[in-house]
Parts: sequence; structure tokens; C-alpha cells
Amino acid sequence: MTASAGVGRGHKVGAGVSFLDIDRDGDLDLYVSNYVKFTYDNHVVIWEKGFPTYAGPRAYEPEPDVLFCNNGDGTFTDVSLAGGIGQHAGTGMGIVSADFDNDGDTDVFVLNDVAAHFLFVNDGGGHFEEAGLRAGVAYNGAGDATGSMGVDCGDYDNDGWLDFYVTSYQNQLPILYRNLGNGTFEDVTQASGAGAGLYPYVNWGVCFADFDNDGHLDLFVANGHLQDNIDLYDDTTAYEVANAVFWNTGDGKFLNVSAQCGDGLAPKRSSRGAAVADLDNDGRLDVVVLNSRREPTVIRNATAARHHWLAVRLIGRESNRDGVGAHVLVTCGGQRQLAEVHSGRGYQSHWGVRLHFGLGSRERVERLEVRWPSGRVEVREDVPADRIVTMTEGETHAPTK
Repeated sequence: MTASAGVGRGHKVGAGVSFLDIDRDGDLDLYVSNYVKFTYDNHVVIWEKGFPTYAGPRAYEPEPDVLFCNNGDGTFTDVSLAGGIGQHAGTGMGIVSADFDNDGDTDVFVLNDVAAHFLFVNDGGGHFEEAGLRAGVAYNGAGDATGSMGVDCGDYDNDGWLDFYVTSYQNQLPILYRNLGNGTFEDVTQASGAGAGLYPYVNWGVCFADFDNDGHLDLFVANGHLQDNIDLYDDTTAYEVANAVFWNTGDGKFLNVSAQCGDGLAPKRSSRGAAVADLDNDGRLDVVVLNSRREPTVIRNATAARHHWLAVRLIGRESNRDGVGAHVLVTCGGQRQLAEVHSGRGYQSHWGVRLHFGLGSRERVERLEVRWPSGRVEVREDVPADRIVTMTEGETHAPTK
């Protein structure tokens, strides 16, 4: 199969995509999560209290995902079966590619709607083993499959390991999976407070981001129901809902501070995708939200600029051009922060490849270390804060004065 033939798969319904370099050859490959086998002929209408509703995934057959290997000449080859992906059928939704085990190659975490999640562990050569159950991310902490929507990853507790946050359906909590550093994860949602106030609503897009630049990743969660007539028969939830922000207290806990965030959180929409970026280059991360059947919401971060920050842009040479899959470690004032460059995350979203680090009161970064997908490790020392730093693979970086 070539790119010119397209990545169409008949009547398969795709839900999430992610670019990754499965074999570290410098060319970005493509992972597509598929949802269900759907045709107009097998369309199902469900009724709830006399009202028509959209059918859930259990009304259809699940579908294996697809992995396309980049041939390096503008074409792709379907390697789903050879790569260990194609024999696992699921109801794929949000997806993020991330080196969760810090072994230098990129793994893939796929959410399956009301079914066990997939965690595809890369052996370093582009072959994957499904290990969701063994790793503790197939279900929530109670052993239940959730109506999972979006996923992001980030090192929220600054222990050097990437954690996952998964959004869920009405009457379910989202899930914060804490990476224990031994190939397994723990559901710490309730212990951390990372789902407070979200239980009645459907959650979609999610972003780990340090909104106040204090050195700890906060959370933005986009909310809104799937059923557009839910208000006619269920008064415990709503179709249009305000979005939510959770502030990271720095001790493994989160506080729902949505009511204290200003009028940027006031609009009530049926939100879906969410993305963060420093839109005006003022050192504070802003948010863009995609809303169902409405205009998008652009939320400017007006947090008091009392903390410092550093943004990092990578340019790969031996690795892929954008450094997708690279790990960046920032050491500042005795604290180490880890971030990874992603392409595709959240719920059907992508928000660029520039990494952002909050530095608190610290005016300089002691050490900026990049582990490129090629395996090369490069370091820049003594970097001033409040600027965008570009690191190009293969260049010699003298300490910045």
C-alpha cells in the first residue's frame, strides 16, 4: 500500500492518529486507531426514555488499528500485522505515542471505548506487544472499562516518568494513571483529586500544561455531552458544559480551580478537542477548544506573570525533523522536569512540537538535556529563562552566558 492509494480502510471509522518513529530511522510513521465496523446498512438507532440517541460502540463490531511504516520515499506500507498491531481489535478513540518506560523507543497508548485499553510496547525494532492489562492501564482502578475519549501524557509529579490522564463518559471519573517506573501504573484519580467535579459530565480533550509556570503540570479538560438532546430526558447532566482546569499543588494533588479562572472558563459549549500553545509568545500557555456545532473557543492565559519559563524547539537531522519522540530534561533549582515531543494527542488533537517548562522563581536553567530519537544525547548548560531556545541535533552547544 502506498500513500497515493490513501489510508482509507473501507467502512472503518478512524478516531485517532499519531505520528511516531517506530524504528528510529528518522522517518515518521503513522498509527491510526479505528473505532467500529460501520455501514449505512448496519446503522443502529437506540431509544432512551422515548428519545432517539446515538448508538454506543457495543452496537457494532470492533476494528483493529492500522500502522503505516514510512518507506522514506513519500509512500507508506501497512505493517499492522507484522508490527503486532493488527491482531488486536478495539474501539479506538484517543491515542498518544510516548516512551513511557524510558528505554529510548516510542510506545503507543490507545483508548478503547467501553473496552480494555491497549498499551503497545515497542521492542525497539518496530514490533509491538500489547501489555495494557499487565501494565495496569487496560481498566480503571476498580477493574471497569470506561467510556474513554481523550488522553494526554506528562510527568505531573516530576519523578522522571511520563504519566497518563484519560477522560471518560458521564457517571464515570476520568483516570490519572501514575507511572510507577517499573512498567506498571496506578489509578490515583481519587487520591489526587484529578477528577473532582467531572463525574456527571462527558469529558473529551485533555491537556497537561503548566498554566502558572510554577514547575508543575496542571490539567485542562474539555466537557460536553455526546447526546445533543440529553437535556430533554436527563437532568443530572447537560449537553453544553463549562470546561475545567485543575491546578497541580506540587505534592501529587490537584484542585479544581475552574470557578477561580476568570471568564475564559465561563462559556458553556459541547466541547471536544482541546489544544494548548503560547499563542502570543508572552510565556503563558493559552487554550483553543473545538466545540461541536459551534465556533471554537480561544482562551487567553492572563495569569499574573510572576514566574519564569523556558520554551524548547528541536530541529532533528539524524532524527526526524521535528524531534518527535525526543525526551527533554530541564534541571533547575534542584528540580528536574521531563517532557516529550508528541505529534497527535488529547482527543483528535495536536498542538505543535514546542515544549514549555515553567521555572517558578528561577531565572536560569542549570542543564537542558535532549535525548534524540536517534539515541544521541546533547546538553546545553546555564540557559537564561524567559525565552525560546532552539536545539539542532548534531550541533555543539557551548554554555550560554
